[in-house]
Amino acid sequence: MLTLPWDTPVLPGFYVFEGIDGAGTTTQAQRLASYFSQRGPASFTFEPTDGPIGRVIREYLTGDEGAQPRTLSLLFAADRHEHLEHPDRGIRVRIARGERVVCDRYLFSSLVYQGSADDFAFVEMINGTFPLPEHLFFIDTAVEEADRRLATRASRDRLETRPMQERVHGAYRRIITEFDKTAVAVHRIDGNLDPETIFNEIRSVFDER
Repeated sequence: MLTLPWDTPVLPGFYVFEGIDGAGTTTQAQRLASYFSQRGPASFTFEPTDGPIGRVIREYLTGDEGAQPRTLSLLFAADRHEHLEHPDRGIRVRIARGERVVCDRYLFSSLVYQGSADDFAFVEMINGTFPLPEHLFFIDTAVEEADRRLATRASRDRLETRPMQERVHGAYRRIITEFDKTAVAVHRIDGNLDPETIFNEIRSVFDER
């Protein structure tokens, strides 16, 4: 249950995709960025980023050296801050120069993943000042289907296990419902459908405008 008011401003032109690992968020986020690019400046990005802090996170997630849950909570928040505020390539700078920015994962992932391992109130607190996206697309995919897709990958990180995905699937549904009460436009998409059908549903949100 969220405890903060989450009344931070919405960042116009910022769109976020969320879902469990294997949900298809990367595919759909990239497709939306490409769709926008046909109509004007747009870019795709992701978290954890490929910046210095993001690379440290990925080393922890894929390597043999583990990290305390609190360490990962802080690293993800620090990576997110740089992602937003970097003076040359940050999300705010991109939007200020006229781009639409589509992001694969954002603070909602921290609330779900780090919030499941660390003290939730702490995770919420260190993420509670970040701006909300204009639109949030939650790709709600069954754990069984997502696990089938993950099985085709060469390797998995330590968060991509079946027990972890079963735990965070329910957390995602609860957290996303909480954000219905905020200024972000929340869209729930059935991630068990084929990718083309899913994208047509996402695209319709903007075609109608």
